[in-house]
Amino acid sequence: MLKRNVIILFTLMMSFSSSAALVKFSFEGKVTDIDNIVGSFWDSSVIGAKISGYMIMDTERAIGGREETSYYWWNNIDSDPGALTTFFEILGKSYTLSGDYDYNAMYDSYVTDEFLEYGGGIDEYGDAVPDSFGLKDTEQHETIVNGEETFINKKFAFGISDSLIDFLTDFRPVPGVGEPQPDWLQEILWIDDGTIDNGKSGGGSFDYYETFDDGITSRETVADAMLYFRFNQVSTQQISSVSAPNSVALFIIAAVMLVFRCRLR
Repeated sequence: MLKRNVIILFTLMMSFSSSAALVKFSFEGKVTDIDNIVGSFWDSSVIGAKISGYMIMDTERAIGGREETSYYWWNNIDSDPGALTTFFEILGKSYTLSGDYDYNAMYDSYVTDEFLEYGGGIDEYGDAVPDSFGLKDTEQHETIVNGEETFINKKFAFGISDSLIDFLTDFRPVPGVGEPQPDWLQEILWIDDGTIDNGKSGGGSFDYYETFDDGITSRETVADAMLYFRFNQVSTQQISSVSAPNSVALFIIAAVMLVFRCRLR
């Protein structure tokens, strides 16, 4: 288990730029519902099961976006390398959205489709706007083997808010950037204990879509399924400040793999 987790973490980290401050958004919650629109990707046994995992954000790639108002900022990363990768587990099975497919060489374009939003403060009418943020990660790719094409699109999105406690810092100016930016490196500990009227709301969804084309008949939708969940805890932690070339990172990964291999013998 330790070996697998280390390999997954290093694989996800290799999706990021060679000079980056990385932050880990850890989350825990429960699956609340499923919807198998086509196929039977999800079994009903996952309803009520624990979901846990994390997103890793490259904060350098998250810079940009737009301060729509003094209390709302958003960034749609679509034509550039992505800022997010995702890993989560349900009933012992793991799911991953990496940044390996952000660039589609076949079409010479990015298909990143990430969305970041962040808000809180006072609106134009003097009313309080709850502190909140949301993240959406997407992975889409296609493989062609012997003329048969498989297309997979995965989307993982979540958001949290608190209408009673200001748990986020305000936007801040960043040198060389025209728009104020959120401080994604701030420490966050958001807990929903389930009590009534605690002002907290948090959760999201995972969308899995898969098609198959044998090159002879029409394209077939193999799976179109949604999973919904609520969170009871979200926390952040700065996990790395990478400044070394990627070749050094590759050497470190190789060394770690070698150590594990030797221990297994």
